[in-house]
Amino acid sequence: MIYLGESAALLAAVAWACATWIYGQFSHHFSALQLNIVKGVIASVMMALVMPLTVTFPDTMSTQHLVVLAISGVIGITIGDSAYFASLKRIGANKTLLLESLAPPLSGILALMMLGNVLPIQSWFGVLLTTVAVTFVIVQPDSNSLSDTPWSGIGFGLLASTCQAFGVVISHYALVAGDISPLLGAFIRLIVGVAAVMLVIVFVERNPFNQIKHHFAQLTQRAFLGLLLAIFVGTFLALWLQQMALKHANPAVAQTLMATSPLFMLIIYALRGERVTVRSLIGTLVAIGGVSLFFWK
Repeated sequence: MIYLGESAALLAAVAWACATWIYGQFSHHFSALQLNIVKGVIASVMMALVMPLTVTFPDTMSTQHLVVLAISGVIGITIGDSAYFASLKRIGANKTLLLESLAPPLSGILALMMLGNVLPIQSWFGVLLTTVAVTFVIVQPDSNSLSDTPWSGIGFGLLASTCQAFGVVISHYALVAGDISPLLGAFIRLIVGVAAVMLVIVFVERNPFNQIKHHFAQLTQRAFLGLLLAIFVGTFLALWLQQMALKHANPAVAQTLMATSPLFMLIIYALRGERVTVRSLIGTLVAIGGVSLFFWK
């Protein structure tokens, strides 16, 4: 299918925008590591139920490719997702997504250095244009607070962006070289990533698993269903789409398209009756122009 990877990347951006809005409602219930464990465990169960119906399992899998996927899971999920939730908790969705927009050019540089992939000039221009447009939309004056942005939030956001870029490039290599199903690759990354978080959290938090049970007990039925929806859309569905995008598209292109998720957040704002500024509309149009460069030959 033509542009299968690019289409999957855009759908992943939509899914992550919806999930980010929902996750924002739970940032005060769980710590970053706890939320990473909760979404990882539930999403793993979802994937395990679906895989027998949708995945053709290979007779053999290279140990090298499994190790690469495992490393990608530790970098992208254990470290990257935990840093993302920590940044989201400290500086909010807008500034966190802004820092995430630094991942596309970094992915392109890493792909060039590690995989030998070469992007045509219009794709590099698209990377630049889309990244600038995302930044233009996300960085808007905050009329509700005059306080300085916490440096810890910026640091976690930069760490999340860097880990995402590394995870994307490494995962792309394993999926393509090993001819691994995107959903199976996502499942392997998620299982390893969550297991690593579980090993780490016992050293940095006191009675973390009891705290998770306590926080779950405090959730209303509506809140619990909302959390399940965020996990399904943002982790199960988005991660599956991300792996599909990485397998069928150039990493830098896929990462740039997935970085448009802040633009889809504007649609969520509009549907909720919130004001969308002219600045946001202009940035959205420019970003769409940048995305179109990936389809023009």
